Amino acid sequence: MSQDKEEHFVYRSSYAKPRPYIPQALSEIEDQLGSMMLKSPHFKDRTGYFPDLSLESSFFKLNSGLDRMREKLGKDVHAKAIELSGRAKALFLQAPDIASEKTREGNRLLDEIDQLINAVRRHRYESGLKDDEGEVTGD
Repeated sequence: MSQDKEEHFVYRSSYAKPRPYIPQALSEIEDQLGSMMLKSPHFKDRTGYFPDLSLESSFFKLNSGLDRMREKLGKDVHAKAIELSGRAKALFLQAPDIASEKTREGNRLLDEIDQLINAVRRHRYESGLKDDEGEVTGD
């Protein structure tokens, strides 16, 4: 490899895909929320294996997952989750570091989305509603 090419080389993990993975179930949205809380406020990958991870990509995955699960969430819960997501993103954009009040408030809003999804999952499980695989899991 020439000197020029070495300088612009970015390691790409074999786990990295050309398009981001969109959560396919309510439990996967909860996983996404947990990951976001751990990486807030800037959502950067500190390992170097996922250079495309960012605030924009994290919220794209979250909102796309919420949109995908709109029917299971219901119109009102979906709208509330999207609204909370927008508010959280705005706070993280203003947050200078992990210890800031804006970061804490953004994480509180992500936790509120998680609580909404938990309530829907609990209701689905208690009602005996089956997931996409025909099992009663809450998904």
